[in-house]
Amino acid sequence: MTKTPLDDFLHECLAPDPDGDGLGVEEVYGLYLSWCGLERFAPVGGRAFRAGLRAADVRLEHHGSTCPGVRMTGPAACDYLIHRELPLAVLEAPAGALQLIPHTAPEHVAPLPGRPAAGVRAAAPAA
Repeated sequence: MTKTPLDDFLHECLAPDPDGDGLGVEEVYGLYLSWCGLERFAPVGGRAFRAGLRAADVRLEHHGSTCPGVRMTGPAACDYLIHRELPLAVLEAPAGALQLIPHTAPEHVAPLPGRPAAGVRAAAPAA
């Protein structure tokens, strides 16, 4: 059997976590995109990715929206976690000097579930 980049991704970026909540397929795909960027692979589309998960015997539940029993691991997990919560920035090298050029942030970014919106502090617990 020939090893594919998806096999490498699964081996390097997902670890068993039988007691955890698992990951959403969207999270796993975002992790895959981060891994592809780090490894300089061209990513496959969402449908091909899901088909690859099924072919690799990755269990999908809740109508294919959840991968139970796995967690993120490795450098791509760090890259994904950092970039999904922060506005992305691009490094450009005009005339041999690196410059950090921020992308314009969207007008409104929805907070992650269970987290207050940016600039809003959670209420302090009553003493």
